[in-house]
Amino acid sequence: MTLLKALSKQRQFTSPALPSLNPLRSGAERIMTRWPDVVANPPEKDREKLVTMVREKLERDDWEDTKLSLITSAGRALFDEDRRDRPDLAGVRDFYFRETRASTRAGFLSGIFSIYMDSFDAEAEHTWQLAGALSAVKGRLGARWRIMLDAIPEMLAPDAVADAIARQMVFMDDLWTSLQALGIRSPHAPGLMNAVHLAYVKQMEPHLDKRAEMERLIEWLKPVGREAKTTGAGEALSALLGHWVIRTPSADDLRYLTENIIGIYGDPRVQRGGVWSAVPEPRLAVILRWLTGENIRFFLDVVSAVEDSHMWEPRRKFWLGLHTRGRVDAAWVAFSDSAQKEAMRRSSAGRATLAFGKQTAGYGRANTSLLVLKVGRKIIVEGSHSYKVHIFDESNQKSPALYQRSYDCEQIRLIPGAKSKSHNGDWQSWVLEQI
Repeated sequence: MTLLKALSKQRQFTSPALPSLNPLRSGAERIMTRWPDVVANPPEKDREKLVTMVREKLERDDWEDTKLSLITSAGRALFDEDRRDRPDLAGVRDFYFRETRASTRAGFLSGIFSIYMDSFDAEAEHTWQLAGALSAVKGRLGARWRIMLDAIPEMLAPDAVADAIARQMVFMDDLWTSLQALGIRSPHAPGLMNAVHLAYVKQMEPHLDKRAEMERLIEWLKPVGREAKTTGAGEALSALLGHWVIRTPSADDLRYLTENIIGIYGDPRVQRGGVWSAVPEPRLAVILRWLTGENIRFFLDVVSAVEDSHMWEPRRKFWLGLHTRGRVDAAWVAFSDSAQKEAMRRSSAGRATLAFGKQTAGYGRANTSLLVLKVGRKIIVEGSHSYKVHIFDESNQKSPALYQRSYDCEQIRLIPGAKSKSHNGDWQSWVLEQI
């Protein structure tokens, strides 16, 4: 007995007449929005077992009492990255291709279409086989898939579909809801939509020096009320930063990009790896350069808010001027408790998303905050509340390192080999001489 015949023997039920289909349609839409997959995604621990069960049924040609849910869930496992190319499962894959071409069950075909999209890889054999089998049964597909094929004729052409959808996305006002209207219930889903994402980023990249296009891409990466996209995010960040390798955006655009990128994906100085690992070094250097300037401004703004001193305006001018001339390679901040509260207040108000460390010395130095800079081979430690400027040579193994969670300004003051000067007289010239 074939699977097709076994499934056909299962009892069919006729839907009762309804006075109005509108409540049913609304309910179905809510369900599909919350649980968009038509095929259960089995946990990793069950996947091999599911595939083995189907293989054993195939070898025995025994499909009695086989549930459709078993076949479709096993299919999701069969075509995942770990099993789609396994030689010992070639017969099971061929069985799915044959059944797809022969089936008249809309539920089974819907499951296979979902698997095609979620396991999509334009260079993989299984994707082409599934596309061919589904193309042969277009007339038997459910309404959702027929609507999708009408809207996206290239859907079953693996070498063309990603670019085709990306071209449509360029003209959509609301990407998420517009894609859902096409039948793509989970626009950030794996497989096909990852390929679409990369195609969309490629089409957007030439225009990402314009604010409106920056906003479109960032809103795609992190739609309101939804989780941020992680797969392919590195390529998107690279595209957002690419125009600024040898140019500088306006101050407003720089702040917009910095706050949104760091707010979504974290500070690359303390979160190396993850999405940042996919950003090439020249483009990663762009955001690090921006963060250097933002850290200096952030330090000066926050300390100015908690310390009433006439000394901050000349310090602001000097350190920001040094950064503007390209002299500062990196910057990091360690705030006192009082300054940290101000920094957190600014962060919660959406005015900053920068990471920072903590200055832990107590007693007379409890309110001191630190700005740690790297300038060439020198490490500079600037401090608030009459703290002297300390300059270390990078070769000094005891010199403070950047991007630490905590610093003790009193311990730094006692490190041997440092040169230091109070902020009296022409201290700026002294710093320039040392660096």
